Amino acid sequence: MGFVRGLILAAIALLPGLFLGLLAYIIMGGNTNSTESSDFMFLPCYGVPLLFTGAAFILGMRDDPEVE
Repeated sequence: MGFVRGLILAAIALLPGLFLGLLAYIIMGGNTNSTESSDFMFLPCYGVPLLFTGAAFILGMRDDPEVE
């Protein structure tokens, strides 16, 4: 149950992660009109979405505490 919940939360967190990655790219001075590969920044384009997706997956994998 935890694995499936983690996958669902990771899929949901992907869209906000991509949006915040784009926002971080623009804030860090990325050129949005360029098609050259030399203008590409790996950290905001890959790091931010991966961080959000990974964190959501790990939080989804955690077991809920037993409620009595």
